[in-house]
Amino acid sequence: MSAPEASQMGSKLDEDHVPETNGRMAVCRRCGFRTDGTTGAAHAPMDGQEAKATRWLDGQAKANRVAKARGMLGS
Repeated sequence: MSAPEASQMGSKLDEDHVPETNGRMAVCRRCGFRTDGTTGAAHAPMDGQEAKATRWLDGQAKANRVAKARGMLGS
């Protein structure tokens, strides 16, 4: 993954959720991808993680659709 692709994937992860770090490691606890620092202001995936990040985002989208459908059925 080139730098622009990594930045774009990082932005997609940021849109999905705010990075959550433990304050000691530059890794998001929610998705497991690297962040720009220990404070976790933004995601910064490494080279070669585009496919993994895409699968993770697709899984999140599917989980959100299922949760929404369950909420509609329960009403």
